[in-house]
Amino acid sequence: MIDKLAELNRVLLAVKDFADDDGSASVKAVIEHCKSTVIEARMPNHEISISFAEQIGLLTTRGGAVSLTENGLGFVDLNPGSLYDLSEGQKRLLLRICYLHGALRKQARGILKEFSKALGADALRWSVYDSSPLPEEWAAEHLHQLGLLRRREDGWEVRAEYTKTVAVFLEEGEGWSEDKFKEYLKEKEEVGKLGEDVVRAFEARRLTAMGHVVEARCVRRISNVRVNAGYDIESFDGPSPAVNYDRFIEVKAARGPQMHFFWSQNEIQVATRLGERYWIYFQGAIDVAKGIARNEPIMLRNPVKSVLGDGRFKTTPQGLIVEAKMTGPPIAKH
Repeated sequence: MIDKLAELNRVLLAVKDFADDDGSASVKAVIEHCKSTVIEARMPNHEISISFAEQIGLLTTRGGAVSLTENGLGFVDLNPGSLYDLSEGQKRLLLRICYLHGALRKQARGILKEFSKALGADALRWSVYDSSPLPEEWAAEHLHQLGLLRRREDGWEVRAEYTKTVAVFLEEGEGWSEDKFKEYLKEKEEVGKLGEDVVRAFEARRLTAMGHVVEARCVRRISNVRVNAGYDIESFDGPSPAVNYDRFIEVKAARGPQMHFFWSQNEIQVATRLGERYWIYFQGAIDVAKGIARNEPIMLRNPVKSVLGDGRFKTTPQGLIVEAKMTGPPIAKH
């Protein structure tokens, strides 16, 4: 891992200076040029510097050639004097596009979530004495070089001008990238049907235990008939002489035990219309290989009223993402 972020200027300026008409430069030529100049008695591993610049989206390499990306060009433009040290504009750009959003967002969040509000002061601090260990200390050093953190005798403090920025960043949660959302859709397809079968069986047991055998036998999956219904299972709250369904269940299934699912706009609209009759059952701990669930579902009634606005929900352009440190109880052994 690169230890001094100013090394980005050394390699990016070399790429710019040695670039051909197509904007690419020889990796070998760039490295040789960087080796020819000693700065601050430092001679770092320039291959690592190039690899890091590529990781954070400032460079792209192909074969033996390297070129500046759009972000890389913008980064260089913020250093009109071609200086080694990062300019203030470069620091702010890196902080936003690489650490608060971008390739190193996860690492920055892992560091900053360990900070807490200082007693009697409007400041965010981390102390070696009373805070959890930092997962990746190099990330804290990077944030220090970018001006977000300052050193204290006992640890780190978020600079005052960045306190609100960090608070908003942490409120965003981990979020879902496009790749993560695609993974979710793939998992939904793999575990969704099994989750619906498990919930249908759960509902049948629930109603049977209440003495409503007919209703238990009438619980049905609707998702295989109406994919846009906005829910998956039709069931009953209790006895229903006319066997009219009055519990409409949207099943959210996942391999992991902790609540984590996506709620679409269509499902939200249907939930709004059905009110108290609409439920979300989160069926976690799905074991696809064995065709079972290890936990009972978490049941959320009328989620539009009961949980919208809760901090576990994060707004996205497609709908709502639910993330919560909640798991259903283990299924009782018989």
